[in-house]
Amino acid sequence: MNFRAFGEPYPGEAAKPVCARSSTLAYAKKAISCFVPRVAVQWDPIRKEGNPTRSELVNKVIKTVKRFEVRRQGVQSAARRPIEYEEFVNLLTLVRAAQGKGALKYVVSSVLTLQWHMITRIDDMMQLKFESFSPNVQHPRSLLCQLRWSKNISEERDAPEQILLGSLDPPVCVLLNLAVHVEMTTAGNSSYVFGSPQDGDRVVRRFLQDMFGDEAFHKLKDGNLGTHSLRKGAATYATRSGLPKDYINRRGRWRTQKSIVDVYIDNAQPYPDAVAATVLTGPLGPCFYVIKEGMKRVSDDLLVNQISSVIKQKMGRDLARELGVVLLWASLVPDGTFNYELLPPPLNQRVVTAYRDAGGNVSVNPVKRVPVQVTGEGAQLQLIELHEANDISSTAPAEHRCAQNASGRQHDERDLSSENRHAA
Repeated sequence: MNFRAFGEPYPGEAAKPVCARSSTLAYAKKAISCFVPRVAVQWDPIRKEGNPTRSELVNKVIKTVKRFEVRRQGVQSAARRPIEYEEFVNLLTLVRAAQGKGALKYVVSSVLTLQWHMITRIDDMMQLKFESFSPNVQHPRSLLCQLRWSKNISEERDAPEQILLGSLDPPVCVLLNLAVHVEMTTAGNSSYVFGSPQDGDRVVRRFLQDMFGDEAFHKLKDGNLGTHSLRKGAATYATRSGLPKDYINRRGRWRTQKSIVDVYIDNAQPYPDAVAATVLTGPLGPCFYVIKEGMKRVSDDLLVNQISSVIKQKMGRDLARELGVVLLWASLVPDGTFNYELLPPPLNQRVVTAYRDAGGNVSVNPVKRVPVQVTGEGAQLQLIELHEANDISSTAPAEHRCAQNASGRQHDERDLSSENRHAA
């Protein structure tokens, strides 16, 4: 260990660990321990028996190296720092504007936004299959995703269904990026969402390194950036936004201490998961893509068979309808509204043509984005649409209209009682 860290077996007092970090020594210790027959036996320095990696001298060397690292006298860390939210948005803008990348930039955009939204690793994203997505029966206009392949998942209970929400900020909207990717780049027979699980992560890593090295990418602080920066960045951003650590643990599927009662309680906790998803949609918050009242030209046949036919083939009719609404909204957003194109020109033209052929007026967007507020507790979740005052009565669900009417009646009753008191 001394030779690995200091470059000499018997370092002096002035020696510095300039050859290896403490994490490298700890990994070497763990690797050697795997080949020791008596792995659980403490090392006996007199008899020279047992597991040498459990020697007190070995642990002392690692502690010494850590002390030098704190003083910045050791090897510089190569760990990836968390990416800042502004850097993340800048990265997404550069990815979508990349020249000569073809359809790969739409794949990477979907990978990055979904990785951020789910707080997961790039390796887990490459193992994601189309069957992992399902419609949210309890809360339409949102999706469910079950990430079964993860470093911390060892049993089925560790992989609950988690909600996917749209964002009012299009660059980070996971639904928009997923819809564009699936409709544009997944016409093959692969069951994996992002292509080959063997080398897909390497392709994304090379793409990201090119983006991080681009002059247009502005770093806000020093430190290395990589694919793991997104998981660190999402968790850090959620913490800074006031999200409890337990909610972040649940959203990121990190291993937590379990008790016997956890066996009898459903592992799906929609409210904490939805709160975390809401925070990760960005400062503008989550939204639903809602078809405006009276838009009779927007039919299921248009959404499923004309706009999102590839999505229907890969993910089913229900998901094709939900994501078709997203694509329809993006295709009819006026030019110049955002600083980059929401849809690739071929897809945008196809959607607009399909809507025009169905008799729709392309000068009016039939879809609007409605902000969403999350309420509830534990397994009870309510997603409340925050409609504007002038269209609540026509577009809001029945329970929202009832709540508004009840509030109005209470207000009238208070005014009437006040008038009676003054008259008396």
